[in-house]
Amino acid sequence: MKRGFTAGVQQMLLSFTILLTILTSCSKKDGEYYVDLYATNDLHGRFFDSLYVDNQAHPYSLAHISEWMRLVRLGAGKDNVMLIDLGDALQGDNAVYYANYIDTAKDGGKHLFTRIAEFMKYDALVVGNHDIEAGHPVYDRIKNETDIPYLAANAIDVATGKSYFKPYTILEKGGLKIAVIGMTNPNIKKWLGEELWSGMDFCPIEALADSLIQKVKATESPDITILAIHAGLGDGTAENIENPARYLAANLQGVDVIFASHDHQVACEKIWNGADSVLVMEGSNRAKYLANVTAIVEYRDGELYRKNFKGRLIPVDKLSVDTSYVKEFRSDFLNAKKFTNQEIGELEKDIYTSDAFFGPSDYMNLIHTVQMNSSGAEISLAAPLTYNGKIAAGVLKYHDLFTIYPFENQLYVVTLTGKQIKDYLEYSYDKWIQTMESPADHIMNIRYDEKRGRYSFRNMTFNFDSGAGFDYEVDVCKPYGEKITIKSMASGEPFEMEKSYKVALSSYRANGGGDLLTEGAGIPKDSLESIVVSKHDDIRSLVFDYYKNSSDSSKKITEATWKFVPEQFIKIALDRDRKLLFE
Repeated sequence: MKRGFTAGVQQMLLSFTILLTILTSCSKKDGEYYVDLYATNDLHGRFFDSLYVDNQAHPYSLAHISEWMRLVRLGAGKDNVMLIDLGDALQGDNAVYYANYIDTAKDGGKHLFTRIAEFMKYDALVVGNHDIEAGHPVYDRIKNETDIPYLAANAIDVATGKSYFKPYTILEKGGLKIAVIGMTNPNIKKWLGEELWSGMDFCPIEALADSLIQKVKATESPDITILAIHAGLGDGTAENIENPARYLAANLQGVDVIFASHDHQVACEKIWNGADSVLVMEGSNRAKYLANVTAIVEYRDGELYRKNFKGRLIPVDKLSVDTSYVKEFRSDFLNAKKFTNQEIGELEKDIYTSDAFFGPSDYMNLIHTVQMNSSGAEISLAAPLTYNGKIAAGVLKYHDLFTIYPFENQLYVVTLTGKQIKDYLEYSYDKWIQTMESPADHIMNIRYDEKRGRYSFRNMTFNFDSGAGFDYEVDVCKPYGEKITIKSMASGEPFEMEKSYKVALSSYRANGGGDLLTEGAGIPKDSLESIVVSKHDDIRSLVFDYYKNSSDSSKKITEATWKFVPEQFIKIALDRDRKLLFE
């Protein structure tokens, strides 16, 4: 009897203790709580402050950001500082290319980005579309070799129906519980071949965000809720699946801060959602800015009293380099430098990538030549991928290939009819140029950018495809649908609208990127795979092979034979717009 009574009392005390613990954990001690939230985005491999060539340095890099974060943690305390990355770290620079594909550390060593992220004490990483482009061996390795949460809630494992990566993480910072919900760009299947994302599906951020935010708030009771997305700002409309940040801020309840990325824009703005304002942050790309939010959360009488979020963008070119970071990764830098400075051939004359916007150019002639020579295709379609770069005549080094072709797009060959090729080009040039009514009009489709204080293209220049292997004219005075007149194949043979041609283009384009095949040529998205004839190596590697392994006799450049007309409209307009854009 006594023993039973004692057991009953013990059970009551245990229940009371559990209840007290729950009540205590649900209430916050009164006072103000401070935490500094930091985010990097679209690093594209900008890990080092050097261009890998003598006496040339980047004014901004992770080496600079590392020093800032070191000093911030010394001043504020490491437990009061959060650092996350928003994706697209694994593509775009010599060092990360070397780490992805050359030095694959089969001895069990960690990937360079993993080691950098751990050294810099990142609290979470978001998956970007260019991270998926690196392929399963790269991003799976990073996901599995670090305890840093790798986030992408909307990347769904088709085998399990759950997120392939972690959907969110909970961080304890500054006495506060912070929920970081990560999302990747849902357009990945439109841009990349299935071999790169096999086993996954990607749902729109909008479709998942609201329910996941509410679930996290109900189960985790965070003090601060962050939506960290590899997607851009957009104009606030629901239709922009690729860039929905502003729309999400205006329509989601329960989120405090949205860190955006992907479109390489700059933003520090508050957007009203009907109940509260949501801070939206984005810091350009390649470590130019470090996004920072100072959060103040105040509790009174055990209840939330107020939240305040103040954002700023820190220019990284004003920061110093972390010498300990440089020392830690010195051997990685030297290995990448040796690789990237290997000589691969001779360039007869300077190449300026900006020439591609104003007519046939040495830059695009090289790309078209490599695409047709490597694939045996009759026609090549390609766009300039570097906006304003120069490759100097003389010894060509591997480093220069990142200016010639900065992405790891594969070369695809597809079959298109002559009519589809014409419609494809109509769509391209409609984004590229305007319809002129007089010689005084702009020929390029440009606008004055108030933020930058100069003119810029209205549309993405990496979708301005031109063609080679056939002769055509672009009439700048004709409307969309009537601009392109195809005269013949380059050989002089007739170009036939009903005939099928083998066309070389990038994997990005072949999978629907830029909408030139779907909206332009009118091919349904689910039919794109059926027109693929063959797939080849990535185009940068093919440029390497062209210079390194081809005999001099096989290096004849294909000259594209297209032009803008009529002459009396274009001559002055081309010169004028070139100056507005590039001088």
